[in-house]
Amino acid sequence: MDAARPTAYRRAVRALVAALCAGALVAAAPAPADARPARPKAPPQVPGFGQVARPPVSAPAPLPKRTGKVAVTKPSAARKTAKAAGLNDKVALRALVVATNQDDFGVPTWKTTLDRLGAAYDVLYTATTPLTTSSLVRPDGTGRYNAILLTNTMQVYADGGAYLNGLDSAEWNLLWAYERNFGVRQASLYTSYGSWPEDYCLRSAGETSVGDTPLNVNLTPAGAGVFDYLKADVTIPVVQSYVYRTSIAAGCSADAIATDGTNVLGVRSTSTDGRERLALTFTLNQYLLQSDLLVYGLVRWATKGMFLGEQRHHLNVDVDDWFNTADHYYPDGHVEYDPGFKVSAHDMVNLDARQDALGDGFRFNLAFNGADIDPFAGNQCSPDGGPNELTATTKCLAGEFRWLNHTLNHPELNSTAYATTYGEILDNRNAGAAIGLDESDGVLKTPEYSGLGVYTVDPNDDTGVPVDHGLQGSNPNLLQAAKDLNIRYLHGNMSFASHKPAHFNASIVHPLEPAVEVVPDWPTNIAYFVTTPEEETAFYNSFYGPNGKFPYWPSNRTYEQVLDYEAGIGLQHVAAGGINTHTFHIANVHDYGNGRTLVTDWVEAVEAKYRSLYAVPLLNQDWAAIGAYTSVRTQHFAQLAAGADAVYDRSTGQVTVTSPAAGTLQVSGVQGTGATTYGSDVTTPVALSAATAVTVAAAPRA
Repeated sequence: MDAARPTAYRRAVRALVAALCAGALVAAAPAPADARPARPKAPPQVPGFGQVARPPVSAPAPLPKRTGKVAVTKPSAARKTAKAAGLNDKVALRALVVATNQDDFGVPTWKTTLDRLGAAYDVLYTATTPLTTSSLVRPDGTGRYNAILLTNTMQVYADGGAYLNGLDSAEWNLLWAYERNFGVRQASLYTSYGSWPEDYCLRSAGETSVGDTPLNVNLTPAGAGVFDYLKADVTIPVVQSYVYRTSIAAGCSADAIATDGTNVLGVRSTSTDGRERLALTFTLNQYLLQSDLLVYGLVRWATKGMFLGEQRHHLNVDVDDWFNTADHYYPDGHVEYDPGFKVSAHDMVNLDARQDALGDGFRFNLAFNGADIDPFAGNQCSPDGGPNELTATTKCLAGEFRWLNHTLNHPELNSTAYATTYGEILDNRNAGAAIGLDESDGVLKTPEYSGLGVYTVDPNDDTGVPVDHGLQGSNPNLLQAAKDLNIRYLHGNMSFASHKPAHFNASIVHPLEPAVEVVPDWPTNIAYFVTTPEEETAFYNSFYGPNGKFPYWPSNRTYEQVLDYEAGIGLQHVAAGGINTHTFHIANVHDYGNGRTLVTDWVEAVEAKYRSLYAVPLLNQDWAAIGAYTSVRTQHFAQLAAGADAVYDRSTGQVTVTSPAAGTLQVSGVQGTGATTYGSDVTTPVALSAATAVTVAAAPRA
């Protein structure tokens, strides 16, 4: 093995410790999962390590109490005739978020989901922008929006000691007339009982604030139809929320969609003039699991499933450094570099058995360094074998895993010459092929994500603080070698700001070499050099325990607590619809007893959480497919920026898509070439030529 390998890891560990001591690393911090005393609001996400928590956001205040209602202006005979003649049958696949002002809590909640989908939308701030006919209808009579998304049903905002109306009576009637005449649904993130500005058929059964102790919410049969991607018997843990407990008024045209077992917490109703409405009676924010679970369903219902973009759920996991040697962290805090840890044949056989037990075709992506491949090994599996039998067992099980090129010797590539870099990639490819490893085409995972602009100011400084120089600081020799070897996708790291794409599930076209794209992985807080629960727990508490480098928890965590919390973070990545992989290392595949490993403990915990909530399958792809998907998403967002437009014509049952630029646009709720289904959703990647209309069949949801 290359002698530089342990040195590189030592340098990484020393740099990390130096950075921690200097307080130089900055990270995002999430809201805690349980009630606990005050602590730093932003425990850092250390580069190379996982997210600690999502940012905390306070629950919004209760809505003001108002009596009376806005009188509905009845549609004129002329409008009825126009609707019957089909003059209001065309609407754009675009949502309108109706909010009060920039402080409206619901705006980031709606936008987060819409941005994840890749949907087209506008935001109207009613405190400062009047609602007019031209706000809603194009000059040619096409409706601008196929969904109205309210942040709350009252649209009032605080101004000093008073509450002001965002919409006046005329504007409410204009909005309602648009919904009525164009057949557009309305969904609201937050509503209360009462009749202002209109009656949603809800009557008060009390109200309360909810902190970190969850209020369990369940779906009714009607709700299970709206949110059919969730299990019909799902329990949704609502936290950090203000909740209106309600009942449905007798004789009202309304169905409960969610309850706490006794009280109505969500309603689907029809207004007296025939408009369809959906509303929740508790608050959400973009960082909470309840939002990940429910807001997509609100959008999908309001749009009748027709919108730009899509949502799927993925769980993809990499294990780095196959055949290599890992540093080894011990519970007393010391790190062993020599001999370190090596994967055994038994560990590999066990890993294969554990992944098979996960079902749904789940496979780990193994990033390999071929320098330690035994060229004379046979091809027999050794269930009880040690490190010396790893190559033979790898040959035996090669087809059971997915393989990633991780270079031959695992050198840092921040400043390597072209010939060295090219050789590391090609020689590793050849070494893998010689023993039957079918690596993902066009994909390279560089050692420690090196070569992509994150390195110490002095590459030879063992204790320097890592600096994110941006992708412009990438090694040009790496980019040229990658291009010459038909490498299209380079792994990045979500903990490095410059590696995060501008858009959800997209890639970054490298600014120095457009033939190469960067697709980042999620690091986790299951440390790269731990093999047992005791080692992981000691390491985790040394960072985030009360006496750790970044105190976050009021007491040291047990392994069960660490695992549950880390799996919860993984679940939120999965629930959000992220396709990006989560990265682990070879030390984490050690069978520490009864076939259990740190990596499979995490995967099994994430899967168990997911399967308790979702009815749709959990997707698992190889890296070539992951990269290709992110490229489609990059094109999709480029189409949105260019002004791509999709218009649904109810009278013909078709959607017409146009764009001033060529590219691919994902459109949900239509059937066309290359359409795919996921649960009850359907999406078509529509290939567009500049200024050329493409027509596809609409598939609206009921």
